[in-house]
Amino acid sequence: GAAAVDAWETTYLQRLTGEDPVLNWISATALRPVRDALPAEDYAQFRAQLAPRLRAAYPARPDGSTWFPFRRIFAVART
Repeated sequence: GAAAVDAWETTYLQRLTGEDPVLNWISATALRPVRDALPAEDYAQFRAQLAPRLRAAYPARPDGSTWFPFRRIFAVART
């Protein structure tokens, strides 16, 4: 039968701290397939090349924290 679907998008701002906070945040999620596909040495080299790009894209604030927008898409279907 037909279903009613509600879908929406929300962007959360994550306050991150520490050295290379965005790299550390995405390493547990978005970079897992990359890590799994590369030998350890190649993955370490990839991270080393990615780190300065992420620092430039998401600079630390004067207090040392970094704000990272984290987008989520939600969907609920009712039958």
